[in-house]
Amino acid sequence: MDAPPGRTQLAPASARPQQREDALGEQRRVVGIKGDRQVLFDIAEVIVAEAVGRAVWLRTDLGRFRCATDGIDKIDDKYASCGFVRVHRSYLVNLNRVREVSRKDGGELELTVENYGWIVPVSRRRAKFVTEALGL
Repeated sequence: MDAPPGRTQLAPASARPQQREDALGEQRRVVGIKGDRQVLFDIAEVIVAEAVGRAVWLRTDLGRFRCATDGIDKIDDKYASCGFVRVHRSYLVNLNRVREVSRKDGGELELTVENYGWIVPVSRRRAKFVTEALGL
């Protein structure tokens, strides 16, 4: 069917260029804010997401950026399929960036994550899930 004069007819969805998407069809980009800049990251570039109140801070190889989306629960829901695991009420960790797992006295777990600068605690109730997700 032809489009009315002056209107463009869209190509069928199958003929349109595909956006970069993950298996669930969601885009793998996350927006970080630093000053007046908005920086686009592929979710694989994010090492740790840390909640401070409602704000979420992204730790990346390029530094620390505030996430454009507030609420760590929203980030958790959106990027769980991309290798992120909630290890603590305040932390999501990219499992592909974990380099060491250690046990403190009392059996509590801690993760050493590459290029992060400090240890990420694992809550007791999430410890079993985290070790299973890491294949330990």
